[in-house]
Amino acid sequence: MLLTSNWRIEIQERWGTQLLGHLDRPIRDVLWITRCSKTKNGVCCGMPKELYVSAVNKHFYRFVEERGVRYGVLSDKYGLHLDDERLPYYDVHPSQLTKQDRQRLGRLVRHKVLGQGFDQVVFYSPSPLMSIPYFEILHYSGLRTFYTTNLTFSERCEALSCHL
Repeated sequence: MLLTSNWRIEIQERWGTQLLGHLDRPIRDVLWITRCSKTKNGVCCGMPKELYVSAVNKHFYRFVEERGVRYGVLSDKYGLHLDDERLPYYDVHPSQLTKQDRQRLGRLVRHKVLGQGFDQVVFYSPSPLMSIPYFEILHYSGLRTFYTTNLTFSERCEALSCHL
C-alpha cells in the first residue's frame, strides 16, 4: 500500500483526493482538517489543540486560527474531532483500524462535516505516506477532498486573492 514516486496522481486515482490548487469557493467555505498525532497531551479530555500537540498539529492550528476558519482533526477513534468539541483522550493507532473501521469513520466524518454546513474539506499533512489511512477514511466519507502538504502554498495563494 506504499505510494509510488507519482504519489500526486496516485492519491487522486486511488482515493479521489485532489491536490490543492484551486477550490471553487473561498477559504472560509471549506472545513480545514489535519490528522491526529501520536503526540497527545494525555489530559483526560479536551479540544483538538489540547489533545494533539505534535509540531505538525501546532503549525496547522496557527494557520487556521490566524485566518479564523473552522477546522477539525481526523481521529482514529472519533472520525473527526471538531475545533469546538471537547472529547476524551484515547490511544488508537491507525494500524489497528480494519477496513470496516475506516468505512465507519468515513461515515462519521461525513456526518460531522455536513452537520457543520460544509461539503468540501482541505486535508493538510506534510507526509502523504503517513496519511494513507486518512485518505481512505476521507474517501469513504464521500466528501470532495483537497490535499496539501504545504500551508505556505495556501498562504501565497491567499495573498494573491485566488480562491483556494
